[in-house]
Amino acid sequence: MARSTGTHRRGPRLTTRRADLTTGVVAVGLGVIAGSSIITTSSMWGTPGGTATSLGTVAAMVGTYLCLVLLLFISRVPWLEREMGHDRMVVWHRTVAPLALALIFVHVALTGWGFAQAAQVNVGAEIVRLVTTYPWMMPAAVAFGLMMLLGLASYRGVRSRMKYETWWASHLYFYLAVVLAFGHQIEGGIVLTQHPLIRIGWVALYVAVFGTILVSRFAIPVVSSLRHDLRVWQVVPEGHDMVSIYLTGRNLERINARGGQFFQWRFLTRTWWWQAHPYSLSAGPTNEWLRITVKDLGDQSHALATSLHRGTRVIAEGPYGVFTAERRHSDRVVAIAAGVGITPIRAMLDDLNSTTDVTVLVRANGVDSVPLRRELEELAARSGWRVWYLAGSRDDHPLTAEYLSGLAPHLAHSDVYVCGPEAFTDAVLRAARDAGVAEWHLHHESFAL
Repeated sequence: MARSTGTHRRGPRLTTRRADLTTGVVAVGLGVIAGSSIITTSSMWGTPGGTATSLGTVAAMVGTYLCLVLLLFISRVPWLEREMGHDRMVVWHRTVAPLALALIFVHVALTGWGFAQAAQVNVGAEIVRLVTTYPWMMPAAVAFGLMMLLGLASYRGVRSRMKYETWWASHLYFYLAVVLAFGHQIEGGIVLTQHPLIRIGWVALYVAVFGTILVSRFAIPVVSSLRHDLRVWQVVPEGHDMVSIYLTGRNLERINARGGQFFQWRFLTRTWWWQAHPYSLSAGPTNEWLRITVKDLGDQSHALATSLHRGTRVIAEGPYGVFTAERRHSDRVVAIAAGVGITPIRAMLDDLNSTTDVTVLVRANGVDSVPLRRELEELAARSGWRVWYLAGSRDDHPLTAEYLSGLAPHLAHSDVYVCGPEAFTDAVLRAARDAGVAEWHLHHESFAL
């Protein structure tokens, strides 16, 4: 049921200028918060415990501001992702998250130390006194604990041992932590209590962030799904561990999806209504149906083949991502995938016309295990494209510039699309750069922040 449009859409390129403008706005906000905090608490310097308390206050304001920025990143607000670019948001998230949590930790440590110095008591005893006697400090303590636990859970060694569903559900508590910390900021934060305008701006920032998340991640997807009446149409086995799910609805072209993009899918069954999972389109979207192809990788993907029935209502958040044909800069495309990573590439191919020079490389354990192999071969035969299967031992198919250039002779002058596990993607990108591919001709995307 694959289709090939034979069309080529060249939409607006993601501009560095707009991404830099967004970055600049965030930086200005950071400067205002840090500067006002330093100025407000400077009078405390030199007093018993004052310097530590002052630095702790600055750390709290900057760390919380970064937490609010982080919320926008992990929430995948569509308009922000389009402005920043998904890859840039991934880099920001991985940079900002540990910094924000480190600053929150420093805030607790320095504030407790400063108050203990001023009162000439034990630090631990003073922290207990602050938590049990100051307004809104108990919820703030819970928030601190949640943030530290979530920070530990996000380290690669820990996260790799967690199911996606567990990791996803645990990160919902980060929203709760930021909310729980709000009360003690407003009631006890020296910067906010002494400067009414900053206090108003701080409240407005909270409202803006959470309002944006609620509208973009919940209200708009629900309204859109109801308008389009998005439902499961058909579940088709694609092998012993994979299924394709076809979804139908009204006026699907108005969703404005492109091949290569993905959605956060929420299937409204008794078991899965509360979870959203990222799956890419595995065929170019039509006005009649959308399709995703899912490999058995976790609790939900394992159950989809049996728990979904025709007519199940679906809420789709998105589309997300810029892994699309319109982002290319040349008429040569080399698409390289590993395993189920072929699905967004398969969808992206539908937006290329037959005059585009295309080479597809797919790594798999065996040729028979390549997802959607028949469709790839049909597209290749119809358009004169080349498909190579890198099946078997990795030693037989090294991900080097020399080997890949042998399979795709025009690699250095092509747009290269890569999708697969992180280690695979990194190796292919490294080889492509070694082969002389320009940075702006490299296209890759991570589904998870």
